[in-house]
Amino acid sequence: MSFRVADIPLFKEYQFTDTGEVARHFGLVLLPEEATKYQGSVLCCVITSKKPNRWDLLLSKKDYSFFIMDSFVCFDRKDLVSKSGLDGGVQPRGRLNKKDFNLAFKILKKSLFVIKDIASDPFLRGAIIYEWKSTLNK
Repeated sequence: MSFRVADIPLFKEYQFTDTGEVARHFGLVLLPEEATKYQGSVLCCVITSKKPNRWDLLLSKKDYSFFIMDSFVCFDRKDLVSKSGLDGGVQPRGRLNKKDFNLAFKILKKSLFVIKDIASDPFLRGAIIYEWKSTLNK
């Protein structure tokens, strides 16, 4: 299964890079596996119902019917997640709408230069910006 930038898959086993914990979570695809050297994995931001302190984007359940409550993309929590942890059924569950895509890209660009995480690697940072800009211009 291949994902595109801004897809929202559901993982039954989303592994958090910073803590090693595993939990059921939605993710926002930042980079599909084809754009990285990591086969079988996608670079995601976690989506959660708990509002983070900053670097977030609200996704309303009225716009995304697969959520049971309003949720937040946490741009301060980027993880390389194995596709083997995907939940069964239809994937991805959804995709950012145009308005949220534009907002997400603005927040994402800022977070890439401030937050020190896996995505601050110069190769990944450049690939993320390139892929999002390419998708934005389609």
